Amino acid sequence: MEAEEDKCVKFKNELRPDIKQLIGFSEIRNFPTLVNKSCICDKDSRAK
Repeated sequence: MEAEEDKCVKFKNELRPDIKQLIGFSEIRNFPTLVNKSCICDKDSRAK
């Protein structure tokens, strides 16, 4: 389980600042969920 959290932390650190701000507060520790939510945020921000 710790390796999953480490992957999430590393992934969050590589996100664009605007997406990191949207995702950061949610404390997601499941890597596939984190990737999915960040993709959704990215698509939403590009649509604006």
